Amino acid sequence: MKHNVDMNIKVKETLDSIESIQEVKVSPFFKENVMHKIRHLPEDIQDATWSWFTPKLQLTTLVCVVVLNVMAFNSLKKSDYTENVNSFAESYGLTISSESTILN
Repeated sequence: MKHNVDMNIKVKETLDSIESIQEVKVSPFFKENVMHKIRHLPEDIQDATWSWFTPKLQLTTLVCVVVLNVMAFNSLKKSDYTENVNSFAESYGLTISSESTILN
C-alpha cells in the first residue's frame, strides 16, 4: 500500500515538472542554415568509404587468391589416395592399431 502511495507521489511530481518546461528560442533562419550546410557538403566525404578498395588493391587481392588456389590444387594432386584414406581412418579411429588395444 505504501508502495502505491510513493509511486503516485513520484508520478505527480513528474507531471508537475512538465509545467516548468519553457519554449526554446531559435533563430528564424535556423532550419535554412542547417539545410544549406547539409546540401553543400563536400562530395569527397561521401566517397571516402570505398576509397580504400582501389583497382590496385582489387587486382592484388585477385592475384593472391588465384596463387593460393593454384598452390592448394597442386598440393592436392601430389597426395596419394591411400594416404588420404589412411589419415581419414586414423582421424576417426577406424583403424586397429596394436599398441592401443584394451584387451592386451
